[in-house]
Amino acid sequence: MSIRAGLALIFVVAASVVLLAALALHVTSGRMALLQRRSELAYEDLTRHVTLANHAGRYMREAAEISLGGGDTEELRHLGALVARDLAAVEALGRAWPEDERLQGDGREADARQARHTVEERLRRMRVSFARISGDMAEVTRRASAGDRAANRRFVESPEREYEQGFVPLIDAAIADARRGVARSSEDAGRASVEIRRAGVALMASALVVLVVLLGGLLRTMARGFSALTRCARRIAGGDLGYAVPDLGRHEFGRMGAALRHMAESLREAQESRLRVERLAAIGQLAASVGHELRNPLGAVRNAAYYLNKRLAGTALGAEPRVAQLLALMEKELLSCAGIISDLLDFARERRLCRSACPLGPLVDDAMSVVQAPAHVRLVNEVPPGLPVPSLDKDQFRQVLVNLIQNAAEAIPAGREGRVGVTARACDGEVVLSVTDDGAGIDREHLAKIFEPLFSTKLKGTGLGLAIAAGIVRLHGGTIAVESEPGAGTTFTIRLPRAAAPELGAAQPA
Repeated sequence: MSIRAGLALIFVVAASVVLLAALALHVTSGRMALLQRRSELAYEDLTRHVTLANHAGRYMREAAEISLGGGDTEELRHLGALVARDLAAVEALGRAWPEDERLQGDGREADARQARHTVEERLRRMRVSFARISGDMAEVTRRASAGDRAANRRFVESPEREYEQGFVPLIDAAIADARRGVARSSEDAGRASVEIRRAGVALMASALVVLVVLLGGLLRTMARGFSALTRCARRIAGGDLGYAVPDLGRHEFGRMGAALRHMAESLREAQESRLRVERLAAIGQLAASVGHELRNPLGAVRNAAYYLNKRLAGTALGAEPRVAQLLALMEKELLSCAGIISDLLDFARERRLCRSACPLGPLVDDAMSVVQAPAHVRLVNEVPPGLPVPSLDKDQFRQVLVNLIQNAAEAIPAGREGRVGVTARACDGEVVLSVTDDGAGIDREHLAKIFEPLFSTKLKGTGLGLAIAAGIVRLHGGTIAVESEPGAGTTFTIRLPRAAAPELGAAQPA
């Protein structure tokens, strides 16, 4: 996981915790509001029943006073109206519970229905009981106004009995139920508060654990990445360009490690390239010095050998086989030394291109006429007519062809027929020239070094021929490549611009 993804994940977790907390607060607020509403209704129910009991008690006391010849019938009627109003209020309050199913509590529907039935039955019996009491009280009021106290006193005993045996037990039971409702609401509120606290603590603890784990992993990854990158930078700064940068994963530190690894490889290649350039410069200076120093002595030796060969010709000493063999060997080796010195000087000198329009077919014929091919090797010019004519330095490019064709001819083992073919074609604005042989081929480990100076697979090779050829091709703005399979032959491919502008006298380093 990348550092950016880790931070995004931490942000998502934190945002989720905030949203969950907000959702929990919303749910908690709704539940606490519901519990508060239930508590308010339970307390109001208790208050209504207590008020009903008080008003009913005052009604009976007023009725007793009236039965004894005192009291006020208007007050009695007023108290009767209060009791009726209280009964209606208790009934209305009882209907508020079933109207809002949320007030009944989870899983209590059956209990709520039974409780409603009980309350409704109790209210009905209370209304019936009070109707009996108030009906008798109306008769009491009429008798009291008639002045028959004794008969009125005997008559009032019936409402008092109904009150004490019917109404009071019902109102006491209702008050007890209301008190239990208040207590139950308090208990529910307490349990809900505990559950909410526990849920909040669990949520915050879980979120804290997740955030700590994510942050810990992120910090551990960052610490490991910084440590590895610091160690790598110090090693590279100390010159250890071969230090293997560890794989830090697919996150940002992994990409930085890959960049450092690429930088170290580029620095190593640049350093190797600089060393090669310095080596080539030293070789060039040495080649120029050695070539110039050896050219004159070798010229003198060649002149001496020529003089001896001429003077001994036609003499008895010159006719001896051993002397003739030694003179031929001297001529051959002197020519070889002259070729080596020529290669050294060609490699060291600055080349100047004298371009001109140069058809490839005749140029290949000219190069093949110079090559000393073995008798078992056949040279074939397959360059078709009508090709675009490139602008070349004829002498230098003929040297390239001579080098390639000579190497191809020498690569064919003795004892079997061989073939060296030169072909050309036009392709994508370029002229592609190929020199192909069916010789022994080149080993794969040698292909990468084939154009390096002083590298040769021949026993007597200087290793400069292909390096000089590659330099000349590059001066012409072209490229040279090689393809080979051991035992299947080799193909050198040169790509030249189709119509290069002549650059007369342009000096270019080799």
